[in-house]
Amino acid sequence: MTVKVLLEDASAENGGHLAKMAAHIAKARKIIVVTGAGISCNAGIPDFRGSNGLYQMVKNEYPDAMLKGKDLFDSILFSSPASTSVFYTFMARLRTCILSARSTSIHKFIKLLNERGKLLRCYTQNIDGLEGQEGLRVGVEDWKNSEVVQLHGDIHALKCMLCCEIVSWNDTLTESVQSGVPPACPSCILNAEKRTSLGKRCPQVGVLRPNIVLYGEEHPDGENIGRCTASDFKARPDCLIICGTSLKVVGIKKLVKEAAKIVHERGGYVIYVNRTPLPASTWANVIDYYIESDCDLWVDDLKTRQPGLFLRQSNLPSFQVVARRQMTQA
Repeated sequence: MTVKVLLEDASAENGGHLAKMAAHIAKARKIIVVTGAGISCNAGIPDFRGSNGLYQMVKNEYPDAMLKGKDLFDSILFSSPASTSVFYTFMARLRTCILSARSTSIHKFIKLLNERGKLLRCYTQNIDGLEGQEGLRVGVEDWKNSEVVQLHGDIHALKCMLCCEIVSWNDTLTESVQSGVPPACPSCILNAEKRTSLGKRCPQVGVLRPNIVLYGEEHPDGENIGRCTASDFKARPDCLIICGTSLKVVGIKKLVKEAAKIVHERGGYVIYVNRTPLPASTWANVIDYYIESDCDLWVDDLKTRQPGLFLRQSNLPSFQVVARRQMTQA
């Protein structure tokens, strides 16, 4: 059964639950963190499903587009030039928000867990890459050393829909995306020019789009993500912290339930921090504690209950730092 906890509740029972969770996190050796859009709201990036979220913004700004907000993350949108154009302008708007955003307390907390040797890995549904601002290794190309797995890709790069070339944003490409026009792939253009100069048939030229994974698509790095989860589950995590996500996507549901099963076998806790609850019928036997709160406010509360956890690594005695690393690697 899930226990609901409120930060503003001053009762002894409520405080006891918060203290128990804080002590468990401080004691835990192998923690998996799962995050969603809610952890980036305080960074200045709107969430998706709220009344002032990005989905509602789409409805307000594009009333004639006949699109639901979530359709902008569905591969079916490329079936129509109109919806494709909305997708590009929407992504340009989202990227502008992301470029001005700065990591929040919960991002810093994830970094702290990593410094303490407690973090197995963070799995995020976010495409903003704010964890990188804290020096965490984002991406799965080098999956053994990856610290943050982006389950839905990364908006900070573009990818050709034909040749799959990864391309960095520049002013010209940004202007095209902002205007709703899919930019042509430079690599495809170069290849076409070479072929035509040799008198060969001009091949098709692909277009670029943000390097994110839409609903209905396979993750291009799915094999390495599978290696990450297999390695982390084999390590036998003893704590799972879920922050700022409604857990509606099928893939993240599966990951959380599999991780929770192992955590419970270890006698550990599954802690869920979010402003809105999950359906009890689905999650009552998965989530141990639900903290109804802003994620950053919860981190602030955690600091008061376990101040030693938040000491800078350089302030810890050297033997203690070595001991923590050895424990995590065990």
